[in-house]
Amino acid sequence: MPSAEAIAGWLTTAACLTGTILNVRKVRWCFHLWAAGNIAWLAMDLHNRLYSRAVLDLVQLILAVWGAMEWKRKP
Repeated sequence: MPSAEAIAGWLTTAACLTGTILNVRKVRWCFHLWAAGNIAWLAMDLHNRLYSRAVLDLVQLILAVWGAMEWKRKP
């Protein structure tokens, strides 16, 4: 049976991939999925002491927030 950490990883992967698909479809709330996914990855990477990967997740989180703000400004 998969561990809770493995299940969380797969669910987070699914959320991030769904966010990418929604971005292609120009659905604005894709950024919310990305933000949630990046927060989850950030927590998992910090827990596993993968600090360089955690920095990547933090930058991607910032970009997701920026993207949501940019898309909100434009009709």
